[in-house]
Amino acid sequence: MGILNLTPDSFSDGGRFSSTSEAVAAAVDMVGDGAEVLDVGAVSTRPGAPSVSSDEEWARLEPALRALREAVEVPLSLDTTSSVVLERALGIGVDLLNDVSALGEDPGLAEVARDAELPVVLMHRRGTPEDMQVAPHYKDAPREVLGELMASARRAIEAGIPAERLLLDPGIGFGKRLEDNVALLGALGHFTGSGFRTVLGCSRKAMLGSLTGQSVEHREHATTATTVMASLAGVDFVRVHDCRAAADSLKIVEAVSVASESSRR
Repeated sequence: MGILNLTPDSFSDGGRFSSTSEAVAAAVDMVGDGAEVLDVGAVSTRPGAPSVSSDEEWARLEPALRALREAVEVPLSLDTTSSVVLERALGIGVDLLNDVSALGEDPGLAEVARDAELPVVLMHRRGTPEDMQVAPHYKDAPREVLGELMASARRAIEAGIPAERLLLDPGIGFGKRLEDNVALLGALGHFTGSGFRTVLGCSRKAMLGSLTGQSVEHREHATTATTVMASLAGVDFVRVHDCRAAADSLKIVEAVSVASESSRR
């Protein structure tokens, strides 16, 4: 899942795509590099990011979304917490909802996603981007995060979204300490064994910088390590900035897995 941020203030690539043509060119490159889904967002969800109105979000999103719909054939995921934005985007065409609030921020979002029969990514987050990194605390991060995601899934199902259309994301870096993020990576099997499909987003995040000492633009090797870990744990989608690095690493994992399976027969 390739990340395309149409934001002026995202932590890694904010302001990079200041025109629609630049965004489309980047998207085409990502697909050429192996992206099977493009995740398009117009609001930064980095720690400390301010909230943005639905109208402003849509103003950033609409021109690029229309152009992307014509330029690429892969499914488009919309990264939003706004039912207004999702409803407008459906008029152009999106294929998946990626909600970092796990349908907890906008009461109307579940209904819009349900009626559109969209798959929905439920990402774990405590708090909002403005306050989520103010003294987060867990006694057992994998257990608590999975429990809260399962509760979100139950609410989505009660709202009429079938279980098979739900995907769970542990929300690395969203309201979590470094040790919580590391524990979650070590427990990915808990999430892939939940009965739901799964998504993991670690690309270039601060935890990788804390562990390696690398600045945001030099975290691709660390990101690739998490991609391999995700694949070995059975995660269905990795959300990344560098699609070629992810695709190449997954080809190696797949080749070795196939060879190992053949040798056991």
